Amino acid sequence: MTRRYVVIGNGIAGQTCAEELRKLDADASIVMIAAEKHPLYNRVALPRYLRGQVRREKVFMRTAEDYATRNLEIHFETWVTDIDVREKVVRTNRDQSFPYDALLIATGGRPKPPPWPGSDQVSQVLGFQTIDDTDAIISKADAAERVLVMGGSFIGYELAEGVSYRKTAKVTWIMRGPWFLRYVLDEEGGRLCREMGEAQGVEFLTSDEVQKFSRSNGHFLAETVNGKRVDFDVLTYGVGLDYYTEPTRGTGIELNKGVVTDAKLRTKAPDVYAAGDVAVFYDLMVERHNQMGTWDNAEAHGKVAARNMAGADEDFFDVPTYTTTMFGSTLAVAGVTPDVQPDLESVRTYSFEEKFYRKLFFKDGRLVGAIMIGPPKGRKKLIEIMRSRQKIERPREELLDPANLKD
Repeated sequence: MTRRYVVIGNGIAGQTCAEELRKLDADASIVMIAAEKHPLYNRVALPRYLRGQVRREKVFMRTAEDYATRNLEIHFETWVTDIDVREKVVRTNRDQSFPYDALLIATGGRPKPPPWPGSDQVSQVLGFQTIDDTDAIISKADAAERVLVMGGSFIGYELAEGVSYRKTAKVTWIMRGPWFLRYVLDEEGGRLCREMGEAQGVEFLTSDEVQKFSRSNGHFLAETVNGKRVDFDVLTYGVGLDYYTEPTRGTGIELNKGVVTDAKLRTKAPDVYAAGDVAVFYDLMVERHNQMGTWDNAEAHGKVAARNMAGADEDFFDVPTYTTTMFGSTLAVAGVTPDVQPDLESVRTYSFEEKFYRKLFFKDGRLVGAIMIGPPKGRKKLIEIMRSRQKIERPREELLDPANLKD
């Protein structure tokens, strides 16, 4: 009998899962349900698109025709309204019903609404999650005198860097913490990021937050707790995601911000799996549940979920990685960092003059994470060491020197 698979979401986790399932079973029925109107596109490329370094069409990784070529039935601009885990049926807002033998939830999330009082009075407020968001930011920022960026996360950074790189609007970046990525970087790492950002023209307001928004002379005005006044035309922000878990209500599937799974990406409902940003999976690297928002992690999830949906019994284990530009340099993160696992031991080295910084994180004598600013030499070797889960016998400081890490 032909197996029936349903994949909710066509981001990299859902797309990878569907294509892997097709490789495993040429005859299976594979239905994909996609909330967006677009075929798969590269979210990692959105910052480059925002900076103007890549054309819009180059962001897309699949065409609508590619789904038919792979015999994948996809329904765009469609939402799952109900998952019946007893009858094993998925229902949509278009009055469709899709029976399944195995189901993947790879729904991702949407930007949390702006948490600042009065932000609803600002007509130009933009999150940064989709290609449509990016189109809107480019259009509005290029017509603006000043863009206000809020939030000290990766998203806040990518907005500040991307808009300032366009050299069309001045950028002010406000964050509550004393520096960017305050739970990962220390003071010196934060200072290096700030110096590089200021060299690109970004104004930083740290340890501060907006307490009031108003209109002023055809612009908007933000007034901060520390008494700063910032005129701006467009507000962009990044304060995390709300995950699309609505279809799981009433199913008995465990939720904890996202969809909780075991190390095999299985939920508590029979034959229902989760992958990508929405999955709160048992992470063998830190030996507890974890949630990762990286592209590499989502892609790797998709492969393992597909194999298990097809009958395997495979644990997920990988070292998540994230690499982006850093105001003309490079920022690379790998493995586990203190925002995910507090109380890690660490060693570091840095130079403001040479514009480099690297910090390595250890747990139970094993290398588990790294963050690097500047050329990421030795990154592949560090990831190999993390994957091996071997105890580090030599002095940890030796791992800071790329000369000791020949890839």
